[in-house]
Amino acid sequence: MSDDELWRAALRHHNARDYHEAHELFEDLWLELGNRADKDIVQALAQADALAVHLETGNLRAAQRLMRQLPQLAAALPDAWRGAELRPLREWVAEVAATIPPQGDVPPAERRPPPSIGERSG
Repeated sequence: MSDDELWRAALRHHNARDYHEAHELFEDLWLELGNRADKDIVQALAQADALAVHLETGNLRAAQRLMRQLPQLAAALPDAWRGAELRPLREWVAEVAATIPPQGDVPPAERRPPPSIGERSG
């Protein structure tokens, strides 16, 4: 698949809440990219979908491990990239990160699923 096909497929799966497949496709896209800034964006998206999988399956320890790097990667996400609105996903990661301590027990909490990644308007 081309970069654009991988991107569109990853978005389709993310928006269908198939976070595992979206994560895999974002990782495939990451391997194809050469630009470090683009790779960091895609890495944040892949890790956000991995976080969604861990939250869905109740694997809070794995979610906690993602908190070592994901909040910083997500905080650096631009508002939009490749025509997609990323700000809501950036905000979701920050919201979830606030409920997961870096060490120790992870308290149960109501956590909403990640938002869809829509096209940037205007």
